[in-house]
Amino acid sequence: MTRVIRKRNKLGQFAKTTIWDNVAFIKVMKQMSFKLLAITLIIGLNAVALSQIGYTMGYYNDSESSTDNTFVAGNVDFSLNVSDWNPIETAVSMAPGDITKKTVEVDPQDSNPFQYFTESNNFTGDADFCEGLNVVTTLEEDEVYDGPLVDFSTDTTTTLDSWEFTYSTGVNDFQNKVCDFDIDYNGWQTRHDYPTYENGGYNDTEKVENHLASWGFRINKVYYDVKTPERGEEGTNEWVEIYNQTNTDLDISGWQICDNTSCDTIPLLTPLIPAQKYAVIVADSSTVSNLLPAFWYLPSEVTMININDLIGNGLANDADMLTLKRPDGVIVDQMNWGTPDTGWTNYNANVWNPGAVDVAEGNVLARVPSGYDTDAPSDWVELLPPTVDLIYPDEAGSYTWYWTQSYNITWNATNNNGPNEDLDISIYYIKDVNHDGIISTGDTAHTIVATTDNDGIHNWKVPSGFLGYIWIQLVATGPENPMLNSGTVSGKIYDPMPIFIGPENVVAPELIVEDTTDEQHDVNTEIVLVVEDVPEEIETVVIEEETIVSTEEVFEEEVAPEEEIILTESTQEEIIPEEIVSEETIVEGNEEILVEPVIEELSILPEESPAIVEDVPVEPVPTE
Repeated sequence: MTRVIRKRNKLGQFAKTTIWDNVAFIKVMKQMSFKLLAITLIIGLNAVALSQIGYTMGYYNDSESSTDNTFVAGNVDFSLNVSDWNPIETAVSMAPGDITKKTVEVDPQDSNPFQYFTESNNFTGDADFCEGLNVVTTLEEDEVYDGPLVDFSTDTTTTLDSWEFTYSTGVNDFQNKVCDFDIDYNGWQTRHDYPTYENGGYNDTEKVENHLASWGFRINKVYYDVKTPERGEEGTNEWVEIYNQTNTDLDISGWQICDNTSCDTIPLLTPLIPAQKYAVIVADSSTVSNLLPAFWYLPSEVTMININDLIGNGLANDADMLTLKRPDGVIVDQMNWGTPDTGWTNYNANVWNPGAVDVAEGNVLARVPSGYDTDAPSDWVELLPPTVDLIYPDEAGSYTWYWTQSYNITWNATNNNGPNEDLDISIYYIKDVNHDGIISTGDTAHTIVATTDNDGIHNWKVPSGFLGYIWIQLVATGPENPMLNSGTVSGKIYDPMPIFIGPENVVAPELIVEDTTDEQHDVNTEIVLVVEDVPEEIETVVIEEETIVSTEEVFEEEVAPEEEIILTESTQEEIIPEEIVSEETIVEGNEEILVEPVIEELSILPEESPAIVEDVPVEPVPTE
């Protein structure tokens, strides 16, 4: 900006001025003149210099570089090649005296020369089990250690060869115990003679993780896809079988059985599970019973555990998991079937993917043989229950079988997993103790034969003593396990006393009718036929071996007809009634003594003609 200075005259008026009267303007013009002169000189001098250049010299050059160069002063980095357990089934179910082995090979890879030692470390699980384990260690087949696992440590060596570890429980008997531990390989460089691993220059540590478990409870069989309605309803009639592998009766009270979502606690005071026997966990007591008809027959060697609720949230048919936990939460056994979902609430790192085979509806997922465990889905196989048909007495009939008489029980049983002869047949008879004409609470089952060949026939002599209805119950059991069974029950059979025919002067054999008032469930009572001083010519006979009555006809009330004995005219038998002496009270001193009535049984005069029995009753109805 140019500053213009205006002057006033004597009258105070601004006087007219020219641009050259402005001093500032003159200064600016001088500065611009000097700049123009300098620029002109620079251009002129450069033009003169350039005009003097005659030629230009050129130089050729190249640049090269070396890449991927690494300078390492030293390195120790080795690896381990570890075998599986041998045998694996021992490693996960160690009984007293069992041994299992594992081999380890040291691979130096590209390490500098190094030395190393091995030691056990990082123990978790049950301290008593870990402390009870013994290990024998060899290197190049030379023994380097034999002693307690918890104290295992070796001298330093540079030998790179195969190590073998042999683990055993010795004479110790542990149940449901686990031990997790590491075997550490600690290596460091040999150069400079560093004395210890901790201050050994370049070094490396590799670990072998190990898991050992004692024998104990195992999930042994799962019935999750219920055949409806023959075997009950989904959820309500599912069951899980537990097997006690050990030789000791074990308590399962307070344990938990879990599916993929939730857990159920085994009730306190649950009976001990006997050694090498079974328990079956059910959601409802209607699932199993030792009295047929039932969805599953409950063998005597199987303990029923009713949790009165669904197992977990109900076992899924396509895919699910089961874990068996001790009261302290430690998982003792685990399995799953189908394709697992990582979103399961109880999902963990030990879930198999894929899981065990998903069985068809009505079939059972089972370990074969019982308790076989390698921690693999291949431990589990699909089994079909046997099929059985009772031919005689059949399920729909109604019969009369007499005391002391023999009858052939016949059946047809099919093994759906192998030869039919592999099936075991058990036959029982059920007594209608409460005399209600149906199998119900209070009735008792008794053994006819605990186990017999599947040959289709068994002869049975009806015992005396019980007057009422009975049923024949037949159970076919697969060779794999007692819970893999199918059973059936006959129609009702009335078993009265046989009809006695003999000389008139001979008293019939005394057949005692048992008192079933206080009879307990599942008590096998052998009824004895009491016969006192009976002549050899006397025999007990059955007028009709059997009477079959249609089950379609229903009577409102059945009354047992009375037996009518008709005497012929030649019979001159004088029947003298029993004389009953009335009660007497005898006073001796100050005490009164009550004398029981005396029954005098007078003799019956013999006659030549025998008594004749007519009108044999057709299926009389028992009375209480």
